[in-house]
Parts: sequence; structure tokens; C-alpha cells
Amino acid sequence: MQLAMMIRNIRQNRGMWREDLMDFVRHPPFPGEFPERERACVEELRQDGFAVIKNYWPREKALEMRDRLEAHLKDGMNRDFESGAYMRFWDKRSYDEGVRRIYHVERLVEELKSFRNDPFILRVAQGYYGFPMHSGALVYQHNIQTNSNTRYYHIDWFGKQFKPFLYLDDVDAGNGPFTYLRGTHRSHWIRIKKQILGNREGSPTSFYEEDLHSVLDWEVQICGEAGTLILADVRGIHRGSPQVNRSRSVLVNYMYRTQGDVYLDR
Repeated sequence: MQLAMMIRNIRQNRGMWREDLMDFVRHPPFPGEFPERERACVEELRQDGFAVIKNYWPREKALEMRDRLEAHLKDGMNRDFESGAYMRFWDKRSYDEGVRRIYHVERLVEELKSFRNDPFILRVAQGYYGFPMHSGALVYQHNIQTNSNTRYYHIDWFGKQFKPFLYLDDVDAGNGPFTYLRGTHRSHWIRIKKQILGNREGSPTSFYEEDLHSVLDWEVQICGEAGTLILADVRGIHRGSPQVNRSRSVLVNYMYRTQGDVYLDR
């Protein structure tokens, strides 16, 4: 049974591995005249798997947006808004208990449409992957102060997916910084091994300490003031560090190769 599963996994994923190998051998060329600021972000992504842009928003603007969005959480329950946005409370879960999310949040706060489709972010994504990436969902996420049991290291998907994170709080080690194992976007063998062998239980994209002993020393906790933007190749191994003494709010843009809205956690 195990051997049959491994053979099936190899057959299903070999096209993805071929594409990953081509990326490893040769980066896609920059499209036409490519601005220097975007080029610097792409080079950072190629090296580390993530890029950090400080003061992407003014700190005051980010904190004001945090307060506006947190006000919607006071109901304390799941809700579908007339605008098409919807809110989910993650309670009684084995991990990430205490996460609150508003999906398609730009339908609730119209000013956020410009962030969801920011031309700067779209250019960086295209420069990195060599083809356009599209926003499937803009999500507001709030981790409450007591959310100490955050998901351990994982990837979002084995295929190509891009995520911009915008901090709406000042973030340090005390309130769950985005944490990345630097360079693991190029750790193809670790991912391939997981795809072939799978996990006995839990998500197939979860990794455990025994999977990562060779790369755990590459951990980077990405701290920054409200308004800091993080661009990440989420094929790299990452997690949100646990909340220690404060809550944290962030905007997350789920970006994919194909166009169209994606309805997560529906």
C-alpha cells in the first residue's frame, strides 16, 4: 500500500518537479524595462525566499486600519456580510486556535482594493516567477494574545503561490512574527521527499522537526513596525511564531497563477 502511494505521488508531481528544476537552473528573465526597486525585491526573493519593505504604509495608516478591522470582531462569531466578505473564528482547533479572519476584506473596506491589486506587488511577482500572478483573496487575520499554539513549520502548497503580508501592528518576538527558514524555497529535496512519502496524519504540507534538522538553523523571525510589507514565496518553509504577550493583526494577499476569486474556509 505504501509503495503504491509513493508511485502515485511520483506520477502526479513529476511535472511540478520538472518546472522547479528549470527554475533552479535558470531564473526567468526580467520583463522589458524593469524598475530598480522591483528588481531589488526580486533579487532578495531569489536569494532568501522573502523580501521586506519597511514603511510600505505609514505606521499611523496601518494602525488606523487595524482598529477599523478589529471593530468587526466584537460580534465574536462567524458572519457572512452582504458585501460578500465573510468572517470566521477559529476556535476549538488543534492548532491556530484563536485566529480570526475576514475573507475578501476589501469588499468590507473599499480602500483595501488598491492593496489587493497593487501594481508594485504584481510587478515583483511577475519578475520573480516569469509570468503574472493574480490575487485570489485578500484576508485580514487577527491572532489573539493567547494564541500560543500556532501551526508548526509548513508550506502553503507544493506549487507556486505568492503571499504579501502587511503588518497592521508593531511586530516583534512577543506577538508572533512571520518566521521563515531562509533559503528553503530552494530546498527542493525536502519538499520532494514530503510529496513522495506524505504524512501519516494531518496536513500533507506540514513539516516536523525530524524533517528539518538540516535547515532549522536558518530561521529568521521577521519583525517590523506597523506598515511593514513582507513578500514571500510560500513554497519556502515558514510559520507564524506563537503569541507570547500581545495580539497581532495582518493583511494577507493569497496570490496564484490563475485568475479568479478563491473562497477559503467557506
